[in-house]
Amino acid sequence: MRGSRMLWSNAVISVAAAGCVLRSWSLSHPAESEASVPWLFATGIGTATWLAYTWQRHVKSTRPNGLRSAHLVWLRAHKKTLTWVAVLLVPPALAPLAQTAATAETTMSTALLLFFGLCAAGLLTLLYAGLPGIRGVQLALRRMPRLKLLWIGLTWSVITALWPALLGADITSFERGTLILIAAERALVIMALTLPFDLRDRNWDPASMKTLPQLWGAKGTRITAVAMLLAAAWASTAASGGNFAFAIGPLIMVPAVACAHERRSPWYFVMLDAALVADAALVMAWV
Repeated sequence: MRGSRMLWSNAVISVAAAGCVLRSWSLSHPAESEASVPWLFATGIGTATWLAYTWQRHVKSTRPNGLRSAHLVWLRAHKKTLTWVAVLLVPPALAPLAQTAATAETTMSTALLLFFGLCAAGLLTLLYAGLPGIRGVQLALRRMPRLKLLWIGLTWSVITALWPALLGADITSFERGTLILIAAERALVIMALTLPFDLRDRNWDPASMKTLPQLWGAKGTRITAVAMLLAAAWASTAASGGNFAFAIGPLIMVPAVACAHERRSPWYFVMLDAALVADAALVMAWV
């Protein structure tokens, strides 16, 4: 895979993040009118996602064997351009914070939950790959044994599910367990789609990371990913009060993760990210 494809594929995952936001908002705000759809909020989350993934590529580029050679060459050749793009994207990336602060309906209990949740997600995002330089790898949360997948699922759950669900809402307005189902559904989907990437990288990642593919192999990875998506489909249906439209997306993803292996083409992994976009489009069109 050429470096340009890998690095600019961050745009695909950014659109996917925006789609996750819109999907979670639809799941948690079924009575809202179309005019209230938080397009600016979703765009800001997508922009912030691009910044986060580009930052992590940069961090890895400052270490020996941090990036594959083709990716490293492309990144160094376009470093100045990427820096300027990142600077221009900072203001829209802050839009979700500004919109949340300006939402009068947000109660104190909701604000506190969001504050601590976003602080945790922000710290996980910043330190996921560690800090630049060889010594910075010691702070890389992704290298903690068995926890890489959990960090990814937790971060995406807070930012693309919990946050939009609570946008302009009160915690007490949710029935018991609904908020947990919304957050758990997104974590399960993200972890399921991440497992094929971990399977691809299981010989590249240090053995000390003990990722699930390193521990359970290809078959165990595929079974786990399928089980996660089936659980996510159930959680979506339960959280929506029985609306099966929210379960279709996770179910459509099942065949994709069921055929995961290390030798898939780069386009297969782009398709996994794009599945999140398709899921969101389906929900927005149907619901």
